[in-house]
Amino acid sequence: MESHGQAAGLGAALSARKASSNKYAKSSRDGRVMDTNNSSIVSKRSVERLYLDKPHFFRYFVKKPIRRSPLINRGYWLRMHAIEQTVLRFLKEPSEKRKIVINLGCGYDPLPFQCLSKYPEHCTGVTFVDIDYPELMIKKRDMVLDQSEMKHLIDEPNDEAPHLHSTGHESPIMIRSNRYMGLGCDLRDIARLDKILEEELQIRRCLVLCSAEVSITYMDVDAADALITWAAQYDDVRFCLLEQLLPDGQEHPFALKMMQHFANLGTPLRCVQRYPLLQDQETRFLRAGFHSVKARTLWNLWQDQSAVASDLRLHLNKVEPFDEWEEFALFSSHYFILEAKKSLAHPLNSKDQEDVIPQDLASESQSHVQESPSIAVDDKLVLNVLSSQSKHHRKFGATIPFSEKAIGIHGGIVDKGRSNSTSLYQDISLEDKDAVYSSPPMGIEARACHTITALDDRRCLLAGGRTSPDNALHDCWLYHSGQWKSVDKLPIPLYRHGATSVGYGTADVGVLIFGGKTTGGIVTKRWFLWKETIGWQEVYPLAEELTPRFGATIASTSPHFGILLGGMGEDGLLCDETWTWNLEYGKDKDSALQLNSVKDFPIAPRFGAHLVWWSGGLFIIGGVSTTLITMEEEILRLSNESFGNVNMSTMLEPTAINIDFGQRPLLVGHATCTAGNALVIAGGGAVCFSFDGEPEPPGRHFVAKVVIPPNCNPVANLHAEDAERDFPEVQSKNMAQAVKRVRLESQADFDQLMLLGQPFVMEGLNLGECMTEWTVDKLVQKINSERLKPFGKFMREISDGSPQYLRSISAKKATEEPACFADDFPSLSHQFHLPQQLETVRQNQHSSPLRISGPVMANVLSQISGQKVLALYPPIDAVHFQIPPGSSSSPMTVFHPNQRGSVSYPRQHIRAVLNEGDVLYIPPLWLHSASPLDNLSVSINVFFRNLRSGYAAGRDVYGNRDLQVYENGRRSIEKIAKSMESLPRDIASTYLVRLGEELTKKGQDLKHKPDWIRTQRSGFD
Repeated sequence: MESHGQAAGLGAALSARKASSNKYAKSSRDGRVMDTNNSSIVSKRSVERLYLDKPHFFRYFVKKPIRRSPLINRGYWLRMHAIEQTVLRFLKEPSEKRKIVINLGCGYDPLPFQCLSKYPEHCTGVTFVDIDYPELMIKKRDMVLDQSEMKHLIDEPNDEAPHLHSTGHESPIMIRSNRYMGLGCDLRDIARLDKILEEELQIRRCLVLCSAEVSITYMDVDAADALITWAAQYDDVRFCLLEQLLPDGQEHPFALKMMQHFANLGTPLRCVQRYPLLQDQETRFLRAGFHSVKARTLWNLWQDQSAVASDLRLHLNKVEPFDEWEEFALFSSHYFILEAKKSLAHPLNSKDQEDVIPQDLASESQSHVQESPSIAVDDKLVLNVLSSQSKHHRKFGATIPFSEKAIGIHGGIVDKGRSNSTSLYQDISLEDKDAVYSSPPMGIEARACHTITALDDRRCLLAGGRTSPDNALHDCWLYHSGQWKSVDKLPIPLYRHGATSVGYGTADVGVLIFGGKTTGGIVTKRWFLWKETIGWQEVYPLAEELTPRFGATIASTSPHFGILLGGMGEDGLLCDETWTWNLEYGKDKDSALQLNSVKDFPIAPRFGAHLVWWSGGLFIIGGVSTTLITMEEEILRLSNESFGNVNMSTMLEPTAINIDFGQRPLLVGHATCTAGNALVIAGGGAVCFSFDGEPEPPGRHFVAKVVIPPNCNPVANLHAEDAERDFPEVQSKNMAQAVKRVRLESQADFDQLMLLGQPFVMEGLNLGECMTEWTVDKLVQKINSERLKPFGKFMREISDGSPQYLRSISAKKATEEPACFADDFPSLSHQFHLPQQLETVRQNQHSSPLRISGPVMANVLSQISGQKVLALYPPIDAVHFQIPPGSSSSPMTVFHPNQRGSVSYPRQHIRAVLNEGDVLYIPPLWLHSASPLDNLSVSINVFFRNLRSGYAAGRDVYGNRDLQVYENGRRSIEKIAKSMESLPRDIASTYLVRLGEELTKKGQDLKHKPDWIRTQRSGFD
């Protein structure tokens, strides 16, 4: 008996411990779910600041706003718009009943206050109910009561309505008025929830809308289903659900990243695994008891002009430049909004219910994928996919068809910045050890969304591209027999244009370009033709014209005939059109196009796809469409004997190809090229919304080949991990981000940009007569008489390519006073001036040396003659450049000594190519090194003080003396080290190292707190 009693006691203790452990695990899980609210409201606050009219309510819950990326802003704007429009329809719905809007898992979302402020005429007789965990609702209640703007909206003082009041912590009702109730209640406790709502609101007599925006998906699925079934018990109820879905299964790269992201946060998405598809969610609600249900993806909602009007989409484009369309489509294709309805006016009998609920749907299934019409598979073609071990995750680049043995991928976006490097891919079975391949010159500005079009086996043309979404490029480069040269510029800057060769294999070979975006985000519908003998000319359609579009894909199927597919209009809607075109050459330079619309084209419109005529068929590869493109539809082939004719009536149905995937690649932002008897696809990927916070790079890099069966002797597969290499100009770790380029309208523009603490290039400034007058002969004539050094000889040598450098010093007191261009070169000074936009620089000027070829002070570098490239490194990188204590110069060589303009130091940096007339702003302490791209480069630096205080006292001839606080700090370090001299060496060393680690930690913390920049640099006296 005794032993039995001991066993019972032990069992009770174990049970108590298990219960305590389960309670702790539940509490910890609930805490992580609440944390998802913190990230969400920061993103919504970013949207509110940029896109929404005042009053703003998220600002009360987000004390330190952060501007999110354009992609995250656009995605959250669509989420917020979808919920708002659903609630607004409910508020407008005619009813004699009192209306209740219940926000399930509301977090800090201020939906009630937004509606009461924005739609007061529709909120009469409406009570908004916010429900979430008690600890969260206490904080929300305190914030509401502390802000008069929100408090005023929900207080309705009259004799009939209850006055606004709050309760203690023991009551689940945190705050209550006739217009609003804040309720702290676990959504899993349905009995308690129902009791409170009935006692307080007599909810069964009301018209009810339950809204859940990415909240109940974190619940246990059975508990979430029970909550939906509870809502369906009311006679007049609506339900709005916004959550994630898996339209092509969990193996889709975006879905995989999304699921991993939430799992890593400790808040796995539960409901989406049981209900992955729209039809699953609809059936879920019908089985719960709702009479009608409609679910749609947010991408479908975006394309519905009745849901998002065109003028509203255009307004979004004006708020901030945007070019993440593929990533936006991927995000919004993986989120849905569902509206369910139950009403006594439209009851559903049992027979109706049987008709609307598919009987073969297994509610527990986790293997559903999006259903689509079955597509025949062409067994003659096989796609082999090989993952690359390279660190180059390159998207939106362009292929260079060097030969059937090798291709290059130039430019695009690498990691988080644009690149002007080129990756080379060679087939190891055909590699020619003696072959030399030339990448585009390093002087070409880093770019993305450009085109490179093959003219024949020896020539190709690089055209356009962009730096940022509002800055298109118009330079063009011809590759001919191993050499690159600059050719005629595009008539207008363009990116995301379609390009194809015409007249291939004839003497009239050229490049035809259509559409695209130009600077400022303007979409065009113009056609241009380039031929080496005549340059660019505009081509005009003979009859029908296409609407302006960008991201369309175009291909030739015969020398002067081809097809154009898809694209997107200025309002962000996909163009559901397919056209054939026929280029008609004129007698002189003029040419014209005959366009014909293709009716009933068998493939849905695509944006950002690639269209390639190869191996007797037309291949459509990747991109995004009106619905998510499934793996089966990623690469389709159209075979048609009459492709070369205008008549497309014999178009065959599309066929898929055999796919030998490892992990499925993401076919957006990819590049394509034909090489021998293979079609090569390389690169691509996407930033998966806000789910790329993990250290893995965005998207996946891969090499794929579509090959004909072995009996046709295909080339061997590319082994990317062995065959890929970067050209020697840029090493694999040397990732350069292009400097921001701007045009200033006023002094205020310059002052505002300085606050960001980043370099930028100013274009289009008036620097004076120096731009035309400072030739070699005139400089020699004017300067030779003012310097003892034989300046004429110096200029002749540097013009002949001799690597020499001149940096002027003060003509009066070289060792005591800073250089002043006006005083040191009086015969030249009147020809150079700072424009009014740089008045701040003039008023705070320290020195202005003439340079012919990392200060502490800020400076502007004006490029007068020639081209120059600079590599700029942020101040935090100073530790990597072996700068001696107390010095501001590094002994390291940044640029390659034998390759002009090529960076040899492998660190990520900002790259600035300065053309004549450009002015570069270099913030204080930014390390920089310059290399001329021409034999002669003439520039003027103007150093100026942009801090109100803090400069060290005494002489500072070169503007590179460290700030006083640094000099004081160095003296403090000496005192600390001296104070430990009496200690044993090992103890002193330990303490000094620990103190050094503390200083390093504080420096890293300050790196993420740039408030001092704004404080110190705001305004100039």
